[in-house]
Amino acid sequence: MAKLDHELIENQLRLILGHTERDGCLVSEAIRYSVFGSGQRIRPLLALRTARLLNQKSSIPLRAAASVELLHCASLIVDDLPCMDDAQVRRNRPAVHIRYGEATAILAAFGMVAVAARSLVDFDVPWDERESIVQFQTQLLRVLDVGGLITGQSLDLTLGIDRGDLKTVPLFVLAMRAGLVLSDATPQEEDRLLEFGHRFGMAYQMADDLLDGEGGDAEALLTQLASARACLRIFGNRAGELEELVTYVHDKAFQDSRSHR
Repeated sequence: MAKLDHELIENQLRLILGHTERDGCLVSEAIRYSVFGSGQRIRPLLALRTARLLNQKSSIPLRAAASVELLHCASLIVDDLPCMDDAQVRRNRPAVHIRYGEATAILAAFGMVAVAARSLVDFDVPWDERESIVQFQTQLLRVLDVGGLITGQSLDLTLGIDRGDLKTVPLFVLAMRAGLVLSDATPQEEDRLLEFGHRFGMAYQMADDLLDGEGGDAEALLTQLASARACLRIFGNRAGELEELVTYVHDKAFQDSRSHR
């Protein structure tokens, strides 16, 4: 199932970007370079598995999942810029601004945000579904605004404060919202899934900190992973695929950290 999900995500990303590309345009090339690297696609996987948990039949969650991944990739381009973290490498190859130059990297990031938002409504959809889709589009853009990723990046730059709750977590919660689009989830189920997205996002950031040697707290990570699992209890065995992702973060953090000793 995991392989099939990855194929669905990759195909959806290619479909969306295929409608926006221009031959000979360096920005289009930079966008593809950013999107089709070695990304794990954790966020869209969360969305697809959430949709399946809720017995979704619509193709909209897949489209929403792809838009989350595009927004994530755009944020990585910006994060790596010389005026930000000045990273030379991303996903084991030159960062976009190193490969294509700063100007093209900035234009690519702007373009990807626009494509992410537009792809949600740039197709025929029944009127009874359109309101929910537009609502998700608004949530996507809100994640980017000064109350979300931008504020987190600003605090990182000006005060040296790494606010994972503003830079990392919002995209994980948004991924859960992507899986909830057009679902019949009860208010309790929706609350539990959004809380799971928050807890999982925090755990993901903690795992990265632990692996990067940036003062990660192993005990705090275990507590956060347990809290994420607790959010899924009301779904019983139906939440197995989401629990697999929690296990993935656990194993990655502790197996990799042991291998680095």
